[in-house]
Amino acid sequence: MVDYDELVKFVQEHFTDGLALVIGSGLSAAEGIPGMPDLAKHLTNAAGTLKGTDATLWKRIGAMLAAGDGLEAALLKHSPSDTLEVWIAKLTCDLLMPSERLIMSAVLQGKHSLRLTSLLARVLKPTTGLPILTPNYDRLIEVACEMAGFHVDSTATGHYAGAFDHARSCMGSCRGITVRGKTVVLEHFPRAIVLKPHGSFDWYKSGGDARRCALDLDGERLMITPGNNKYRAGYDSPFDKHRELANDYIKRAGRLLIVGYGFNDDHLQNHLVKRIQDGTPTLIVNRSLNSRVEKLAKDSPRCVCLSKPAAWQGVAMVTKGSRFDRQGQELWDIGVLAKELLT
Repeated sequence: MVDYDELVKFVQEHFTDGLALVIGSGLSAAEGIPGMPDLAKHLTNAAGTLKGTDATLWKRIGAMLAAGDGLEAALLKHSPSDTLEVWIAKLTCDLLMPSERLIMSAVLQGKHSLRLTSLLARVLKPTTGLPILTPNYDRLIEVACEMAGFHVDSTATGHYAGAFDHARSCMGSCRGITVRGKTVVLEHFPRAIVLKPHGSFDWYKSGGDARRCALDLDGERLMITPGNNKYRAGYDSPFDKHRELANDYIKRAGRLLIVGYGFNDDHLQNHLVKRIQDGTPTLIVNRSLNSRVEKLAKDSPRCVCLSKPAAWQGVAMVTKGSRFDRQGQELWDIGVLAKELLT
């Protein structure tokens, strides 16, 4: 049986060298970005604009949504056509980006602090960079990193017409060179390597290339929508490079922090689950606990999962085949976790 003191010790020892972060849509939702159920409703309400075969295909998808299936499950069973995929991506931007703008405005005006910023301000800043892997399209992670004093390595070289060049992007955080005998060592500012294997609101198609632009442009954004198509599109640049780097960081991680992630994405999940089951020290922080995550936490030798209890304010902890609920601080919220246990 585990107890609260063991939890505190585990958390405080977790934020050291070798940490890699995996952040899902749950963290964005906690900040006010609409989630998958909101997107499903938004798409359903707009489906009257569809014509021809796309309208027929959406009827099948809509029937699954009406029956209570999630959007991901519906799109896995009924793969969108290319035109329907573009339609889904556009409506996703229409729904999510206004909320992203409001949150970013509040942050930059000093009216709001992001939970991730609170956490990052208290973690070790490794000279090799802190990898953050996410399927999210929004840019709250990037903003949180910069507010915490990190340089964001997006693998692109600019902000307005940035080309994707991983090697050059890495050099953007270099602040000097140290010569140690015959060895030349690059010194970096605190750096977060933000990898987005599903794309981002600021990735655009530019001819046959991909470009990163921080402005809201009239152009085709590079985003992989939920469903089977993501496995096909995931092999195109720059998705393939981000997926490759993400999997490499997962394989090399000495410990893992997973926030707001439901383990519904095979792009990251296969490598991630294997590392957790093999005994990589892992802290999972999710508001809701699905059966998949609960089983993973119970069965893995060095995994702790924190979530919201059903009955009262506090934290539910699952690890080593056991679970206990504790009233008090909501440590499943990373902002609270950072303030209470990482001061």
